[in-house]
Amino acid sequence: MNRDWVTPPYHRHGLHHVEQLVPCALLSRGDGPTREFGFADEPLEWSTLALPWVDGAEISGEEFLARTRTDALLVMRGEQIVFERYVDEFTPATRHIVMSISKSFCGMLAGCLVEEGLIDLASPTSRYVPELAGGSFGGAAVQQLLDMTAAPHYDMTYLNPDAEVHAGDRAAGWRPRRPGDVAGTRPFLAGLRGAGTHGAGFQYCSGTTDVLAWVLERAAGLDYRELMTRYIWSRIGAEADAFITVDEFGTPYACAGMGMRLRDLARFGRLVLDRGYRDGQAVIPASWIDRTRSGGQFNTDEEPDAARHGTYKNQWWVPVDDHGSFYGVGIFGQYLWLDPVTDVLVAKFSAEDAPVADDSREIQALSAIARAAAHQAIVPLET
Repeated sequence: MNRDWVTPPYHRHGLHHVEQLVPCALLSRGDGPTREFGFADEPLEWSTLALPWVDGAEISGEEFLARTRTDALLVMRGEQIVFERYVDEFTPATRHIVMSISKSFCGMLAGCLVEEGLIDLASPTSRYVPELAGGSFGGAAVQQLLDMTAAPHYDMTYLNPDAEVHAGDRAAGWRPRRPGDVAGTRPFLAGLRGAGTHGAGFQYCSGTTDVLAWVLERAAGLDYRELMTRYIWSRIGAEADAFITVDEFGTPYACAGMGMRLRDLARFGRLVLDRGYRDGQAVIPASWIDRTRSGGQFNTDEEPDAARHGTYKNQWWVPVDDHGSFYGVGIFGQYLWLDPVTDVLVAKFSAEDAPVADDSREIQALSAIARAAAHQAIVPLET
């Protein structure tokens, strides 16, 4: 199974049994109190929900769950859960890998270190990681890493086993290695050669996030796992520890390796919607979240008029809509959708049929779910 856990159809088991299949390290929740959520007296009317899908057609909420191979879904407005569903053997205690939503966690962690003056966003990556000076990433500025405007020689075609994205997975221990493969995420990244013009356009690349994590470690002088635990996971009021996969050298796979319970993913989303504050204390700088929401410089689509046009900023996707929405997304249908206007979040675990990183149909559906949830009667938490 460990040879195939990230490959359909075996991923349907693998995505929520990762800790049994590859080496993982825990991210401690700490010893603080759990952030408690309430439940709306009038939950979202899921049975009557009609969601946009394609060419003007609509599907029901149940059809949406089935078509997108949903494992678990949670919808929250403010501090109240308005809808929650777990499918088959899933329970609230099941931990699921979030794939590239891990990038969005990394982006918020970067904001914490910037706030402390540990990172200069304009400095080249090689200032912090000299091992990268002669490679694909050395000349890229830290902000270019954050915004995916670095231009390494790196093919992200998920369905091409010869692409760098697969080689990166093999280096991290996610897939069986081939003869001649590099062992370890960071030796793999340091060995990449060739690059385009950094800062000239958008280039989504998983390796870019792992370079960013390397920069954060060097800047702070702490292991990435300790940084994520200290600055983020131990401060969101999580109900359980999270995990992150590691290679044989103990290097976390920052681009995709985090896993957690669904309600804890929602707790992270709630913190971001609250502009980084919890119980009156700043966990993530509000100014960093505001800059993230403002979006990036470049359109994320090759076709400017594409349906999911938008930008990318600080490891978050920023679509163009009238609610200022932004989100994290991972292959096989992992989503954390945040709608600041309605104060609604949608957290979703899935095991979709193909390793698609984003889907315009789902973006429209998630937006519609958030707007529908905004019209539910919400009862304030008792104090």
